[in-house]
Amino acid sequence: MSRQRAKRITPIVQIAKNALQESLAFMGEVQQRLESEKEKTTTLEQYQLEYQSNFSNKGHGGVTGLEIQHFESFMLQISGALVNQGQQVRQLEGQLKQAQEIYQKLNQKLKSYEKLESRLNEQALASENQQLQKFLDEIGSQLHSRHSS
Repeated sequence: MSRQRAKRITPIVQIAKNALQESLAFMGEVQQRLESEKEKTTTLEQYQLEYQSNFSNKGHGGVTGLEIQHFESFMLQISGALVNQGQQVRQLEGQLKQAQEIYQKLNQKLKSYEKLESRLNEQALASENQQLQKFLDEIGSQLHSRHSS
């Protein structure tokens, strides 16, 4: 009877392990996307600096009003793209934080289930050992009474 209780928890432990693995995989995906978006941000920032530097160098030789307008327009576009990238990064950081919290909760549940499974197995083993000892005591008692007669 005790072994059956211990066996009933095994599927729950397996489900918890699967959920933990899925959570870990999702967390890894979010982490990769976050790193990718941070790299895009860095690339945009570098491109912005290069463009400013090139325009500044070109400006020493003289530029037209139209070139200045194009420069300002393009710099606004890059700034807008950087704002969007910043929002994307913050959103992914929030998702990563949530994924980490979910992982922690699932990990705690798994540890609880494993502890319960272990305790049930230990109780089943102790019960079986107790039954075996009773059986051996009975056999010993019967053998002793047969030898005494």
